[in-house]
Amino acid sequence: MSADRIGPVKEKVRRYLTDIFGTVQIDRDGDFTFRQGSARIFLRVEELGDDKTVVAIWAPTNNDVPPSAELFRYIATNNAYRFGSLLAVERGDKVNVVFKHTLLGDTLDPDELMIAAALVAGTADKLDTEIKQKFGGRIFHED
Repeated sequence: MSADRIGPVKEKVRRYLTDIFGTVQIDRDGDFTFRQGSARIFLRVEELGDDKTVVAIWAPTNNDVPPSAELFRYIATNNAYRFGSLLAVERGDKVNVVFKHTLLGDTLDPDELMIAAALVAGTADKLDTEIKQKFGGRIFHED
């Protein structure tokens, strides 16, 4: 797959996000991003096989969390979400916790993106505080 395949989907995502949120921020990696409370949400268009695309939506809820069996159990068993799931990313002797969801890019429509982005954002904004209280670490935007 080439940029020819990703480009139109990325433009569609940019247009939808602008319509939904009024403005679009793009980070240095080329990901779309916005803030929801204490959470920062990112969206990236990626290849899926030779002829498909996906839109990855994720929010790093907590960084530098001390690893523990309780933390990993919480992440593994906390699965009551209609959109999204938690994952642990080990970074040296700490863990970053991420809330993520993926959509098919080629058939994406505005409502689908709006609902998924809003649910990821709202869930991440709630979970970051809960995870910090239970396990420590840093919230993305600590005011």
